[in-house]
Amino acid sequence: MMAISRKWLLAILAMPIAAMFMLPGVVWGGLWMGVQGGPRYIPNTDMVQRTSWNFEKTYEEVKFDVNVTGGLTVGYDFINQGFLGRDWPFWMKYFGVMLDVTYENLSFDQQVVMMREQRNNDTRPDERKEYLTYIPSGSSSMVVFSPMISLKYGFLPNAENPFGRLQPYVGVGPGFVISNPEINGWTTEEKNKFDVALVVETGLRYMIFRNVSLDAAFRYRTIFTKFGNSYYVPGVSGVIDMDWNPHLFNAVFRLSYHF
Repeated sequence: MMAISRKWLLAILAMPIAAMFMLPGVVWGGLWMGVQGGPRYIPNTDMVQRTSWNFEKTYEEVKFDVNVTGGLTVGYDFINQGFLGRDWPFWMKYFGVMLDVTYENLSFDQQVVMMREQRNNDTRPDERKEYLTYIPSGSSSMVVFSPMISLKYGFLPNAENPFGRLQPYVGVGPGFVISNPEINGWTTEEKNKFDVALVVETGLRYMIFRNVSLDAAFRYRTIFTKFGNSYYVPGVSGVIDMDWNPHLFNAVFRLSYHF
C-alpha cells in the first residue's frame, strides 16, 4: 500500500497546534486542545466499476473492516473574555468552533459478492447480468481535516465551571479528505486524492477538573465527491474507475486541556 507521506502527515497534524500558538494571548481563555480516538464502522457498501461511460459493474454489499481513528482537535469557546479586547454577546457562550484532524485506514478483505452488470442506456431486465464473483482486497489511508461550528449547553454549574460541568453538544462542518484508495493487484493511477465530506458530531463533555475535560461522542461522515480511484488492471486495456459512496460512523473519545 502506498501510504501518505509521513512528513506530510505530521505537517497536517501540526496545523491545529500552530494555529493555536498564532492567536493573541487575550483569547487563550477560551482555547482548548485535545487528543482523540475511537472505532469506526462502515456499513456494507456497493462499489461501482466503470470501463466506459456506458458500461458498469457493481460489486454489491462489500463488507468493510472495523478500524480505529485517531487525531487532534483544537477548539475555541466563545467566553465572556471576548476576542482582542472586545466582549462577545452573551448568547455566544452557547457556541464554539473546532479544528479537527484525524488519520485512519479504510480496508476490506477479498470476499465473494454479488456482481451486477449493466449498460446505463439499457433498461431491459434480460440485458442485466447478476452472478457471484470475487472482489480483491483493498485499503485506503485517509487524513480528514474538519473545521466545525458547535452548539452546546451547560448543566451542573459550579465555581470552577460556571457554564456547567456537563455539556451536551452538536457540531457540523465540512471535511477535507486526502486519501490513497488502493486495490490489491491493481496499479493505482492517482495518489493523495482530494475529496469533500460532510461531518456531523454529537456528544457529551464532562469537565473532570477546571482545565481538563472528557468527551464521549458519535460522529457521522459522508463523502460528497466521487470517492475511489482509477486503476490499471492486468489483462484489461485502458483505465478502470472504481468508486463508492462511503458512510462512516465513529465513536469518539476525546481528552482535552482548557487554557
